[in-house]
Amino acid sequence: MARLEFAASVIVKTTPERAFDYFADYRHVGQVLEGVSRWTPIGATTQGVGARYSVEMAVLAFPLRNTLRLDRWRRPYEIGWASESGLIKQEGGFTFTEVPKGVRIGLRIAYEPPASVIGAAVAHRLDGMVRRRLELALERIRETLEA
Repeated sequence: MARLEFAASVIVKTTPERAFDYFADYRHVGQVLEGVSRWTPIGATTQGVGARYSVEMAVLAFPLRNTLRLDRWRRPYEIGWASESGLIKQEGGFTFTEVPKGVRIGLRIAYEPPASVIGAAVAHRLDGMVRRRLELALERIRETLEA
């Protein structure tokens, strides 16, 4: 199965530093991303390169579990991650770019669905739902940061 990728962005009337700091706090994930039932640190490190999280997201009542590790952390420009384990291998990140009206927050996620015909069929059904959830999450983030 080929690698699938999602990318979206939103412009928020705030500073790159404030946007970065919002995303640097892992507790905000569940507040903006529908379907996330767990995003908890593994160990004492919760920020910066090397921080690890146990993540669970339900899609079509199917729990997707992953261990994610932060592999990019450049304040106020970028936070990125890669999966260490889980059914669906993924990597992605947020970028924060100053623009005349605030900051453009970009989200990119690339993932490899499980191999097999069933995996491919499930991935195509999940893809649209996950994309909608991520787009809605960016809008919620914009509303939160502009409030």
